[in-house]
This record gives sequence, structure tokens and C-alpha cells, in this order.
Amino acid sequence: MKNLLKTLILFTVMLTITNSCFAFTAGKIDKIIEKSQLDRTATVAISIKDATSGKTIYSRNQDKLLHPASTLKIPTTYFALNTLGYDYFFKTQFYTHDNDLYIKLGADPTLTTTQLQYAFKAIKEQNLNSFDNLYIDDSIVDKKEFSQGWMWDDDVNPYTPKVSAYNLDNNVIKVNVTAMADGTIKTSTTTKYPMSVFAHIKKSVGSSYYDINRYNWNNPELVEIYANSADMRPIYVPISSMRRYFIFNTEKILEDERISIQKTSYASKLVPEDAKQVYEISNSIKNTIAPILQDSNNLMSETIYKLAGGDKYGATGTDNLALAAMTEFYKDKDIKVENVLIKDGCGVSRNNLISADWMSDLLIKISKNKDFETFKQYMAQPGEGTLSERLFDLRGDVWLKTGSLANVSTIAGYIKSKDGNNYVISIFTQNFKENPKEIKKIEDNIINIIYNR
Repeated sequence: MKNLLKTLILFTVMLTITNSCFAFTAGKIDKIIEKSQLDRTATVAISIKDATSGKTIYSRNQDKLLHPASTLKIPTTYFALNTLGYDYFFKTQFYTHDNDLYIKLGADPTLTTTQLQYAFKAIKEQNLNSFDNLYIDDSIVDKKEFSQGWMWDDDVNPYTPKVSAYNLDNNVIKVNVTAMADGTIKTSTTTKYPMSVFAHIKKSVGSSYYDINRYNWNNPELVEIYANSADMRPIYVPISSMRRYFIFNTEKILEDERISIQKTSYASKLVPEDAKQVYEISNSIKNTIAPILQDSNNLMSETIYKLAGGDKYGATGTDNLALAAMTEFYKDKDIKVENVLIKDGCGVSRNNLISADWMSDLLIKISKNKDFETFKQYMAQPGEGTLSERLFDLRGDVWLKTGSLANVSTIAGYIKSKDGNNYVISIFTQNFKENPKEIKKIEDNIINIIYNR
């Protein structure tokens, strides 16, 4: 009886200490948010949980559906990797049939013009230098180059290029700009693709060192650039038509290699079943994981998301098929995708709505799987990618994914505290007018509180 009483007393004391610790942590986080006055005009949603027990350490607006921005890449990329497999290869394949040449696209987001050059050179070395037709099998993903909820001005955002089966050269054109002695700007590109660039000195004061305008209703291949003459960094312009760009480069390579095509319609056509494969470009999906999770590459994340949907159902990849496949995938892990709203694979869509609590629960579920350590190591640590200038003292103790849209800042991932405990954290802040750097300082302060608790 005495031993039982001692046990009950000890349990009560430990519970009191634990609750006091939780209250102390919550108080410090509350103080940070109240001092910032973000709650007056913006929405701050936070969910922090013990990764082992699932116990909530801190929560605020945790059930509100908000924009996840690029933290959405956590669930979509994890789903895509588990569906396609870490050993998946993007394949661009070349076939011959009845003296016709076929290119079967793999929507490879890492494919380069240089690789195409090597491919056609290798084909010519097989004494294949004259064809009646060249057909392109582009059936692997749909022809929607922008997903639902992407903003119109993303058309000139170098971080949000169009996505298609014709992915090539990161789907952007590099424009070099040089300030001339007479006060004008000279531009040049590394490709002969027919795009007109008009550059002007940027006189307005702003945070961006350049502004890009494209007038699609007039000429999508005409780009106007306003550049800061004091900062002549290269400018990356998204390609307006990936199919046109792919065909242009293919024609140039064929000409250089003296491979003749009698009819040059480049019509879309499925590869016949009895066609003979003559070459293949193969690139590993592993080359995309760090760029997605550390650098927040939208082209790569959106591509593998669509590919996973198509792979699951043996069909052309679309956002809708990917969502259906992802819903089924997480159902087995007791994560209800139907409770949130997902419209793309990268987080760019303004129609995406996720709760902080949904994200933290998902992070816990992922941490229970056998491939967790592999996946976690691809996430950004301090000094890497979007954390290149943040949380330096916590390298080796935090693995995070950030997200940014206009007036939206998010961060989610894993924290190993200094006492060895593991936590998941999800912070969504939106509708703020402050400098995003100030919001990220608040995020970092909260992460440090959890690390030091």
C-alpha cells in the first residue's frame, strides 16, 4: 500500500512538472507572438507535438485552413517518392518504326539540350540519319502547363516555370544583362531560340533587382525587362511554350548532326508497340529530391507529383489523378487528405488549404515509416537551400521545409531538442504586411524555444 502511494505521489509530481514545462514553453511562444502584434491583423497557426507520443506541446489556430505554400512539398513529395520509388528514372526514349523516328518523352525535369545532342549523335552513329517523319509521344503527363490556382503573374516568375512533358533546360532561358557606358542595357542569351528582349534601366525603388513583363495577348515571345543598372545579375525568363522550345532545339540539333526528316510536322503520336528502341536518356529521381525539399524547386515537385498519379493508375499524369492516388496512399496511414484542399504538387496554388495540425500529424506518421531517415536527410538543414542564412546554431538538430508566397510564410519539419527529445513543428502565417524576414525571425525564435525546452 505504501509503495502504491509513493508511486501515485511520484506520478503526480512528474505530471505537475511536465504540465509546468508545457505551460512555460507556451508562455514564451505566446509572448513572442503578442510582442509582434501579428495576431491583430494576420493569422498565425502553430502546431507543435512530441514526435514519439503525439502529445501537443503548443497549439494556436491549429485547425484553421490556411495556405501551406511550399511546405505542401512535404506530403506531395513523400507520396511521389513512395509511389514512383527512390530508384525511379526519368526516361526520354528514342524509337524507330517504318523509317519514322519517335521521341517518347518522360517529362524529365532535369533533361538538358546537351543530353539531346548526345542522343542524336549516338543515333547517327548507328547509321540512322534519314527519316520520313519525326513523331513525339507526349502522353506521359497532361498539357496543363499551369495548375489550378496559380496566379497570372507567375508566367514571368523564374521560380515557377511552366510544367509539361516537354521539360527542357529547367524550362527557363538565361538572359545576361550588361550596363553600357551610354546608360543603356545590352542583353544576350545562351540559346538562339527566337525570343525578343527589350531591356530598360529600372528607375523605381523596390526590393526586386528587376521586373519582367510579357504581353501574351500581343506576342508571348516578346519580353520587356526593367533592370537595376547597379546589379547586373543574370535574369531567368520562363519559356512561354515548352513544346515550341523543345522542337526548336531538336531541329537545330538535327541540322547540326545532318540528320534529315522529310516531313517536319512533329505531330504528337504514341509509339507503336513493335517499335525498336535505339537510344535512351535516363536521369535518377534522386537528383530532384534535394532541389525540391531544400531549394523548393517547383518544376521538379509538380512534375513528380503528376507522374506519380499517372504511374499509379497507368494513365496520363494529372493533378487530379495525383490527388486521388495520394488520398489512397495516406489513407493507410490514417491521414485524411479529404479534410484539406490540395490543387497542385508544389504549393504555388492559392487554392491549397491545409491546417497546421494536419501537417504536424502527417510529419509524425512519416517519422514512423522505415524510409524516414532517408527522407529526412533530404530536408533542409541550416546553411542549406532556403535555410542558407537561418538557424546556424541548430545544424544537425533541425530538418525543415520552408514556404513563401506573397503575404504568406510557413515552415514545418523536425526538431531534436538539446535534451534528445524529438518534436514536429508546423507554423503557418498569412495575411501579414510586414517584411517576410521579420516573420521568419519569429519562426526561428519559436524553433529555438522548442530546441532549448
